[in-house]
Amino acid sequence: MRFVKNWPAWARNTLYTGVAAAALFILFRWLLPVILPFAIALALARLMEPAVRFLHHKWRLPRKAGAALLTLLLVAAILAACWYLLSWLFWEINGLIDRAPSLMARLPEMNESFSARLERLIEAAPESLRDILRRGAEGVLNGLSAIPAAVIGWLTGAVGAFAAKLPYILLFIIALILSTFLISADYPGISRSLLSPFSEKTRHRILSVTSQLRKTLGKWLKAQGIMMLITFGQLLAGFIFLQIPTALLSALLIALVDALPVLGAGMLLIPWAITALIAGETARAIGLAVIYGVIVLARGFIEPKLVGSQIGLGALPTFMAMYAGFILTGVAGMIAFPILLITFSSVLKSFSS
Repeated sequence: MRFVKNWPAWARNTLYTGVAAAALFILFRWLLPVILPFAIALALARLMEPAVRFLHHKWRLPRKAGAALLTLLLVAAILAACWYLLSWLFWEINGLIDRAPSLMARLPEMNESFSARLERLIEAAPESLRDILRRGAEGVLNGLSAIPAAVIGWLTGAVGAFAAKLPYILLFIIALILSTFLISADYPGISRSLLSPFSEKTRHRILSVTSQLRKTLGKWLKAQGIMMLITFGQLLAGFIFLQIPTALLSALLIALVDALPVLGAGMLLIPWAITALIAGETARAIGLAVIYGVIVLARGFIEPKLVGSQIGLGALPTFMAMYAGFILTGVAGMIAFPILLITFSSVLKSFSS
């Protein structure tokens, strides 16, 4: 790379930008699925390192024993959390199954009542619009009647997809646990081995970039936590106004679902609003729709600025990264692309300095 130093500044910056962008694209597109368990294991080992050092130096516990103990404690905590969440989910599903027969028995009555209200609205409209509105109402009713079958089909497909990926998931978990222990057991030596092929200046740059990324990830998690609290507050205020008996529990559950990249608050609020509308609870249905609209607007306006301020990017670049991530890779890309953008920015600054 010595000959590059003689290039003009704009040429060097262009080369570094292209190399960094290509490396990040290759990493995200092809290498990430392969190295993901080991990358997570390295991050977990780094988080456990102060505790492992404490056990080794203060309690004279062999490093491998300390790494094994902390890995087991970490796995036990994760398993306990998963068991609690799955038990809660199983309890909710059982309750839904118990209520399903009575709800299904009410569907014809609810459908008839909803159809009657639509017909009254259509009759109140100008005569020239009645045929158009009637055809639209028929389409809405057909769509609503197809919702139960669509939900059952989606659940069946989700269960089948999960069953098909179960061997991969188990292998991923086993590789993650073993890698966490093995890396933590010899973390100083592995760190030196990873950096040994590079020069002193390059090592300094790598350490600078990784330090910046750790801070960025922590700030990004803080931003997501703030967004979840904002969503929880909006939901709780709306549910209390609508006099929903389980306002606190419902707001907490939907806020947690909204934090998941694949789901979102609409996963629960939209079916709830449709069910309330069919059941004749028009005010509640409108209220739930308004709550969902407020959450979507607040997230759209606040999240880019909040995430940008936390990870050191402007609102516009953050929004562009989130939009590009959604278009190219789906909802998960809205999380990954801002992190990739800050990674790219850190690498570029390091090589340009």
